[in-house]
Amino acid sequence: SINSMGLFTSPADQARLEEQARLQADALREKELRDMYHRITEACFSECVQSFAFTKHFLPGEEQCLQTCALKYYRMSMGMGSTFAEMYIDTRQGTNQ
Repeated sequence: SINSMGLFTSPADQARLEEQARLQADALREKELRDMYHRITEACFSECVQSFAFTKHFLPGEEQCLQTCALKYYRMSMGMGSTFAEMYIDTRQGTNQ
């Protein structure tokens, strides 16, 4: 077969290239998830934690605020992910017609 650079590749080479592409995509998704977790943590901490009191526990209301905030961001990201998936499917269907 011919790869994207116009060079002939064996089935074994093609399989290795596909595996590399899959691993790169997995690594990118993992980085995106870590980045999203960091952004959510930072945003919710900034919004909810009022004091840097040197204790093991949150002040009254802070823990509930953090849980509510994280859930809000989680639901928002899931909704956005669904929207992007639908847009991708619509785009793909449009190119296959």
